[in-house]
Amino acid sequence: MSDKLRRLRLRCPRCARGGLAFGDGTVTCPTCGAAFDRRGSQIVFDPPAADVAPDPLDRLKHRFKGFRPLYAFLIYLISPLYFDSTRRRFLAAHARRSDRVCVNLGSGNTVLDEHVVNVDCAPYAAVDLVCDVSRLPLEDDSVDVLLNVSVLEHVPEPERVIAEARRVLKPGGLIYTDVPFVVGFHASPHDYHRWTDQGVVRLHAGFEQLELLTNGGPTSALLWVLQEWIAILLCFGSRRLHLALYLVAMLVTFPLKFLDAALKHSPLARNISSCFIFIGRKR
Repeated sequence: MSDKLRRLRLRCPRCARGGLAFGDGTVTCPTCGAAFDRRGSQIVFDPPAADVAPDPLDRLKHRFKGFRPLYAFLIYLISPLYFDSTRRRFLAAHARRSDRVCVNLGSGNTVLDEHVVNVDCAPYAAVDLVCDVSRLPLEDDSVDVLLNVSVLEHVPEPERVIAEARRVLKPGGLIYTDVPFVVGFHASPHDYHRWTDQGVVRLHAGFEQLELLTNGGPTSALLWVLQEWIAILLCFGSRRLHLALYLVAMLVTFPLKFLDAALKHSPLARNISSCFIFIGRKR
């Protein structure tokens, strides 16, 4: 078992009791007798959903996620979203430390840092805990830093996920949330929600707000909608042609997103920002 997993205080997601016992290929709860698969350093608390990638675009993304460096490069370069250094600075300041327990909810196959524990509903190679993010197998007040990036729009009840985050964070622990506002539909495997800046603050009512930032920006929002509009206009209802046209539109228009390096700092950018970042502290 990896060092970062040894620092975790795990509990059974079924009976909410700690003291899990580690055996060869299993993790067992001595209280309720529940047994969970252990695959090397990965623990499967909940079996992966059958519909991991039902949407054509999401199926394509799901395949590319297996090639971590390539997928990260493509998302950074040609996706409609402009990425700045906010998350990198947050990680450097708070998460890249071996003396802290840091958790990334809905991590996919992304590795933010060797010290960050990855949690996801799909068993990607980089995932440490496979579970429902609204029912975390972690004890109360046991996590120092918790990140969730582009996760909450994909869960039916985001309030439950935020409540779980607050439960597992230590008093004074930090939360980093990245949620969409003006973006197109993107199933992973489902897509339910969007938030304004006021909405994301309300969602985190149990936290002290430290920062509320635009992420992406107005150009990113425009490109996401424009690329989808072009594909719908020219595909004549064909899903395959829609996917092809969407990818072509993305390749042709993505350079425009770098205008957000300047536009995201406008006080009016929040009116149509693609995403918002909330950084808060558990009260």
